[in-house]
Amino acid sequence: MDVVRLDPKRSAVLLVDLQEKLLPVMHEKTTVERRAGRLIQGANVLGVPVLLTEQYPKGLGRTVGSIARQLDAAVCTDEKTRFSACSESVIRLLEKFETKSVVVAGIETHVCVLQTCLDLLERGYTVALCVDAVSSRRPIDKKAAVDRMMQARVLPTTVEALLFELMGDANSPKFRELRSIIQSKE
Repeated sequence: MDVVRLDPKRSAVLLVDLQEKLLPVMHEKTTVERRAGRLIQGANVLGVPVLLTEQYPKGLGRTVGSIARQLDAAVCTDEKTRFSACSESVIRLLEKFETKSVVVAGIETHVCVLQTCLDLLERGYTVALCVDAVSSRRPIDKKAAVDRMMQARVLPTTVEALLFELMGDANSPKFRELRSIIQSKE
């Protein structure tokens, strides 16, 4: 079996629907919000493109403020009504950046995140799921969705593990900055 490693030069982060009316009703919402924030900060340090979607923002609100404030470097903010975040504009940007691996985080795990990951797999991408930066209203929905994604060959990871994998070496000039993001208090 081939070992899959994520290359920061061929990866992108896709944040799914971290919105004002959705996030407050999620299980472990504070943890998800903090971990997604760290993921954005780490991606920015490493030069990994960040893409963002919002599910029907007219009804569900915009991206929560703590996340939106960190998205200056986001290359895409896409509004959608389809559950999957694999819109034409998202796919176009993934192709433009010659992305091979997509790191996914967001909500809800069993709806938009699941459908996004399955669509990305069908398109031939390696998909990594930050299991500590996804949620659903009910833990059982998250667990069932994560189990299904793992069976479909989505790679489970955490924000910390992912950022260290993308960094690759403690001798990197970006190591101290990344370490301070990872070690910040929760």
